[in-house]
Amino acid sequence: MLAVNGGTPIKDKNWTKWPLWSSRTLEQLEDVLKSGRWAISGQWIDATSKNEEFELAFAKFHNVPHAIATDHASGGLVMALEALGIGPGDEVIVPALTWVATAISVCDVNAVPVLVDIDPRTYCISIEKIVEAITERTKAIIPVHLYGCLTDMDALVALAKKYNIAIIEDASHSHGSMWNEKYVGTIGNIGVFSMQQGKAMTSGEGGAMLTSSKDFYDKLIQLRSNSRVYIAESQLQYNRMQLVEKGTIMGTNYCLSEFQAAILLDQLSNLEATNRKKEKKALYLDSQLKNIPGVGIMHRHKQVTKQTYYRYAVKIDRAYFNGKSVASIGKALEAEIGVQVEQPYPPLHQSPLYRPLTKKRYKWSQENIDALNVERYHLPVSEKAHADEGLILHHAILLGEEKDMNDIIAGFQKVQKHSAEIKE
Repeated sequence: MLAVNGGTPIKDKNWTKWPLWSSRTLEQLEDVLKSGRWAISGQWIDATSKNEEFELAFAKFHNVPHAIATDHASGGLVMALEALGIGPGDEVIVPALTWVATAISVCDVNAVPVLVDIDPRTYCISIEKIVEAITERTKAIIPVHLYGCLTDMDALVALAKKYNIAIIEDASHSHGSMWNEKYVGTIGNIGVFSMQQGKAMTSGEGGAMLTSSKDFYDKLIQLRSNSRVYIAESQLQYNRMQLVEKGTIMGTNYCLSEFQAAILLDQLSNLEATNRKKEKKALYLDSQLKNIPGVGIMHRHKQVTKQTYYRYAVKIDRAYFNGKSVASIGKALEAEIGVQVEQPYPPLHQSPLYRPLTKKRYKWSQENIDALNVERYHLPVSEKAHADEGLILHHAILLGEEKDMNDIIAGFQKVQKHSAEIKE
């Protein structure tokens, strides 16, 4: 009998808790607490700020010259668009299947998000659908490396060059993944990362941007810090502000606190080790789950050198589960293995969180109102992924041992075998 109907589950709820932290995390936080400098906008105290330490370390990890810490990826996307000069009258192509912030950031610079469908193999943006969506107004594309799968960056870069379109990589789900030996977030013009609690690298809330361009870096720093920049090292004075006014581009306050930067320094020191452990377990799951009738694994492009995860995703063929809904299959699996099983995001045109026309500030012209009307979209692959196919599990499961992975596999097998028992 299935556990969801009162049977014995395969596994209890003894899974790795997320986020991870250690005594080193506490030491980093205590260092900030005692220093008296809790923000990048605080006075210089004859020591490098945690923000700067993190920015230098994050840039070095990714083999690029510039990193900018910020309070959220949401703000990072807005700043990236502003640094590229995108605004009213411009269009930015975004995948339909993504967290709502990707599209909202485009609205926030008074540009129009153009939603396109996804590649059914990876749930990342479809290159073919991008081609169909490009117009003379298209100024940028925001690929999202969704749940850890990677967008086809070779094809996307070639397309962007052909049409002279910028690329802002939303790498919020993919800290440390590599495409052809190059870290995601460094392949486009600007890369943006989220450090929200559920992410593979977290400070509760937070974010970061990467760029190889000194021009973009100079703009992003000002956009992040109310039009202020770091003072030259030779001009630093004890107990005086380290940020000085520049004002060549108007910014706002998207700063990260020193406490969050301290946590991220500790998280970064463990990122590679945890990523490799999770990748090994994910590949093991792939090798076993693909043998279960009705369970499909996500496609991994041959160019993927390293892969990390925000969620571990699979695709369900309901015909092998007695036609039961994906939602009920997920609930049955959750009862068996004792960990939350979810469905992918609703596509943006169906999301209750993406309703731009409820905001007066976006209704600045009838043309913009018409462009933002989500009712004009029909995106069948994204709709199927959300409602009729996809299941996702939090990446913390991949920190378990092989026995835990076998329990997950057994859970899928049991639910598939006894799917006739599932009550809708």
